[in-house]
Formats: sequence, structure tokens, C-alpha cells
Amino acid sequence: MDDPSAARYTGTAIGLHWLGAALVLAGFGVGLAMTGLPFGPLKFRVYAYHKWIGVTVFLVALLRLAWRVRHPPPPPV
Repeated sequence: MDDPSAARYTGTAIGLHWLGAALVLAGFGVGLAMTGLPFGPLKFRVYAYHKWIGVTVFLVALLRLAWRVRHPPPPPV
């Protein structure tokens, strides 16, 4: 009999996926919020947060690619 857990993505792959999704949503929210801010130190700080969220999304995407190379996806159902 086939092991049903063998036909699933790994917990790490799932976690990296949802971490990336959450970061993209957070970056989108921060990006929307920063457009209405007046020019000043707060606006620069929020821009920096937005930038670092984007850098982190990129790094998570690299981690996902590296994980995928070593752990192939499950076969289609």
C-alpha cells in the first residue's frame, strides 16, 4: 500500500511557501500605507521596511529554489 504522506510536499516547502506569501502581502500593505505618508523621517523608515521585506522575499525565494532542487515535488494525483 502507498504511503499517503509520500505524496505531499515537505513541511519545509509548505512553510517557505506561506512565509513568502505572508511577506508579499505584508510588503503590499506597507507599500500602500507609505504612499499616503507626509515627507519626513517616518516615511523613510517605512520605505526601508518595504525595501527589506522585498529583499527577504527574494531570499526566501532563493531558499525555496534550493530546497526544490534537493527535494523534488510529489507526483501529481
